[in-house]
Amino acid sequence: MMQGRFVTIDGVRTHYYEAGERHKGKKPSILLLHSAEFGGCAETSWEFNLPVFADHYHVLAPDHLGFGLTDKIMDFNAQFPRRISHIRRFIETMSVDRVHVMGSSMSGGLCLTVAARNHPDWPIASVVCCSGGGEAPDNADRKVLNTYDGTKEHMRRVVDVMFVDKKWVHDDAYIEKKWKWSRVPGAWEATAAARFKAPFPREETTPAERNTLDYSAIRVPTLVFAGTHDGLRNPGYTDTFVPLIPGARLHMFEHAAHMGNVECAQEFNAEVLKFLHEVDG
Repeated sequence: MMQGRFVTIDGVRTHYYEAGERHKGKKPSILLLHSAEFGGCAETSWEFNLPVFADHYHVLAPDHLGFGLTDKIMDFNAQFPRRISHIRRFIETMSVDRVHVMGSSMSGGLCLTVAARNHPDWPIASVVCCSGGGEAPDNADRKVLNTYDGTKEHMRRVVDVMFVDKKWVHDDAYIEKKWKWSRVPGAWEATAAARFKAPFPREETTPAERNTLDYSAIRVPTLVFAGTHDGLRNPGYTDTFVPLIPGARLHMFEHAAHMGNVECAQEFNAEVLKFLHEVDG
């Protein structure tokens, strides 16, 4: 079981996991950023990956604002910029020079957004995006996630949507773990808040950055993972952005849905380590 730690970032009590030996000045650390479904956190996203990566790299895996055991904060004025800023200050506080940043789902898109900026907020050495980027359709599967009512029965439906192999749905211990994380005080409220929509049209002065992303501006090595059976994305969604990223690679999980780094952990770990080996020379 991974052992968590806490650090205060600009007054925010931030929970994170750390493992592996630091190689200061030799090779970057790995920064793992988790998905944002109810019950999403660093542990449930990366428990099958972090120990493997720690055999080769120094690894950090924080809980985002509002998730896991990090303070339950939601910025309605600037949700994603606030998350990006929080991670920037986390990197600085942990005295990390460069990071191979890896994001699952929402965090995958967040990593690509930062990497595409003229002056990236994080010292990015490479990007690994799993089930992120592109458009997220408002379909029946997504409604299962967004209407989570806090019960174990509904958590089982959430897992059913995010995985192909039914062993995860029938694994009572796994459902219990996800359910408990979703029930941490303030976690449901913070996760639900990100899905709030005003009941009236808003006048947008500028479109959301993530909707106008210039993927061609990404200048770091990039590896994108996607699940063939991902019902939370449109079929072939990676064709809309991966070819735009200079030199980007795409790896398709043939036996995964949205959580390929969990469902196909061994395959994910091997491909990532091969990619990082090439990047680091």
